[in-house]
Amino acid sequence: MRRDRRPLLHHVAVVLATMLAAAACSLPTDDEAAIIEPEDLPDALRSDLATTTTVDPGPRSEPIELYLLAAAGDRNVVVQVMREIDAIAGFEQRIGLLFGENFVRTEQEEEDGWSNALREFELIEASVNDSRVAIIDMVALDEDGEPITVEAQVLADAVAQLVFTATGFPLDEPILAVRILSNGARTFVPTLEGDTEEVVNRDDFVNYTAEWVPPTTTVAPTSTTQGTVPEGGGATNNGD
Repeated sequence: MRRDRRPLLHHVAVVLATMLAAAACSLPTDDEAAIIEPEDLPDALRSDLATTTTVDPGPRSEPIELYLLAAAGDRNVVVQVMREIDAIAGFEQRIGLLFGENFVRTEQEEEDGWSNALREFELIEASVNDSRVAIIDMVALDEDGEPITVEAQVLADAVAQLVFTATGFPLDEPILAVRILSNGARTFVPTLEGDTEEVVNRDDFVNYTAEWVPPTTTVAPTSTTQGTVPEGGGATNNGD
């Protein structure tokens, strides 16, 4: 009996069609793989580029010089202490470290008896103008947060700390003087030469340095002129 070859021929035809389609989609047999230069590749595929990872170091701190008070006989003198602060901190943040509860003395500073007159004050605002004058607005508060008037000696101590601290900051353009405001208004500041509403600098508080020696007062001797005893028994003739 003769076999029917039609199914077999159909299968062969399908296989040939598939092979021809695959050959049409492939590269010609005489083509070779091309070499692509690294600089022509996208950066993500290049192995010759160094991979760098940026690490955020976080806030950087730096030392800052502040001034406290130390007793020296019957007066106070300023003493320098060091603290750490964010390197990008502005003037108000730096000077604000001395105010209220912001400043905490170390155990050694407490043992030495060093004090901070600014603990009784609250900083309202602080800035530096184009003339390199630090303008510091502050107020003394009671336990209820109400403004109070402090003794002249306490105010002088506090301003001395501010003057030495502010003018000691290592800025590109150093602070030359300080103006003190109280609730936005000018106020009299006790200095060595008397009270003033003007700007003040270290010369106005030179008596707060350890090297300062109070001037001595010299009393000129009193000369006594002895009278001449008149002739004639020593009695003065009054014309009687």
